[in-house]
Amino acid sequence: MKKNIITLAFLSALLLSAPGCKKFLDVNKDPNHAVDVTVDVLLPSAQSGLTFALGNTLTIDGGIWGQYWTQSPTSSQYKNLDQYSPSEGDFGNVWFNIQVDALENLQKVIDKGNATNKKQYVAIGMLLKAYAAQLSTDLWGDVPFTQATQGDATTPILYPKFDTQSDIYTGIVKLIDDATKLIDPDDPNAPGGDDLIYGGDMTKWLHFANTLKLRVGLRLAKKDATRAGNIVKTLQGADFIQPGESALQNFNSTGGQTNPLYGAMAGSVLGRITNLVASSTAVNFFSGNSDPRLNAFYNKVGSAVVGIPQGSFNNPPTTTVSLPSAATGANPTDANSAFAPVKLMTDYEADFLQAEAIARGWLTGATAADMYNQGITDNFTAYGVDGAADYMAQPAIAYPAGGDVETQVKAIITQKWAAMCGNQTIEAWTEWRRTGYPSFFVISKASIIGANRWPGIFLYPSSELTRNPNAPKTNHLVYDKVWWAN
Repeated sequence: MKKNIITLAFLSALLLSAPGCKKFLDVNKDPNHAVDVTVDVLLPSAQSGLTFALGNTLTIDGGIWGQYWTQSPTSSQYKNLDQYSPSEGDFGNVWFNIQVDALENLQKVIDKGNATNKKQYVAIGMLLKAYAAQLSTDLWGDVPFTQATQGDATTPILYPKFDTQSDIYTGIVKLIDDATKLIDPDDPNAPGGDDLIYGGDMTKWLHFANTLKLRVGLRLAKKDATRAGNIVKTLQGADFIQPGESALQNFNSTGGQTNPLYGAMAGSVLGRITNLVASSTAVNFFSGNSDPRLNAFYNKVGSAVVGIPQGSFNNPPTTTVSLPSAATGANPTDANSAFAPVKLMTDYEADFLQAEAIARGWLTGATAADMYNQGITDNFTAYGVDGAADYMAQPAIAYPAGGDVETQVKAIITQKWAAMCGNQTIEAWTEWRRTGYPSFFVISKASIIGANRWPGIFLYPSSELTRNPNAPKTNHLVYDKVWWAN
């Protein structure tokens, strides 16, 4: 899959959808002849390839399958997602966004950083490669990993083998550990503004590394508790993402530099058509628990936020349905959506990860209740919402300190899902696949895949199945499960 150019596939995806982060991606003037690009140009290009995938297609997929949003009855763009009937072609662009625009360019960052003795660039490249690899295998299952970014112009690996998820997870942990050893906050050759996520602050990247490893370990908790616990226990005493340190990319209102989801929805292809509206699954949860974040994640219709049941686009409601707020980037009618950041990992996710690890007995220090409360508080703070203490004081929300581990995990993951509304939607859907929480999801009314079946995995794009002889011979069914799933 090795390419001689850096951004051709990504720029093609942009042309098919809408402006995204073009300023950071035009690193080749001649698309037919590679140039020797410096590492400070490679890094923002690779980061933007990853955030484009996260902030556009994956936010939509996770938003609908994570039951924050559903298809508007007045339009039709995402009916197939509500029907649980995506086609292989629906995953082609995001596959290339991750496999080429992110992973291959991150490998270029690593290679160029090693060649020029810029170890902090190498560390960042390795951490984001680990992040992208986990994202990829969590979505598709077996994917290219060991050979995905190997080879060169002389001996390219055009048809990389597909590694098992178990092996990929082993490789991801090693990548994180190797990157962590390179991190030196005092290195004068660290990035600056060319690092679009942390501005070259390597202490924050160290916190990111620890948090990512914690996420990786906990993903295996129900598949292999011993293996999961062993990964997590290596982090005893480590510092994780701190309040105000969320790993994210910011955007602005300049054309081509807006939030990628807003850029697509407000662009010439979709023309500001409102396809995504509030799902009553999420609205009922927030309103039923007197959660003031409801108004941060959705716009009101009159004096209230109005949702409709998941997949009910064939039954138009009698009233207007609420749109996602500009804070999510998913409201094409509000120009403030352009500024919504794309979040890779957040301070509140780090809190909830620690809460679960402590509840399972794999980390010590703070209590699980403390980290649970901190996660809710950090999320309220991130969206400028008051009332976290009153919210947490409700019996239905208070941490179930006296419950068993599963009861505690249920509370933690449910609150993590609430916090990720409209901002880390694909991670929330993945955590639902791992744990089964929240437990109040409903089958889409538009589902055509049979009773008691849910989306559980992405389909391989047909282009990969036909192009790569090492690809699986048959595709998944959308209701199949990944290796670690509950």
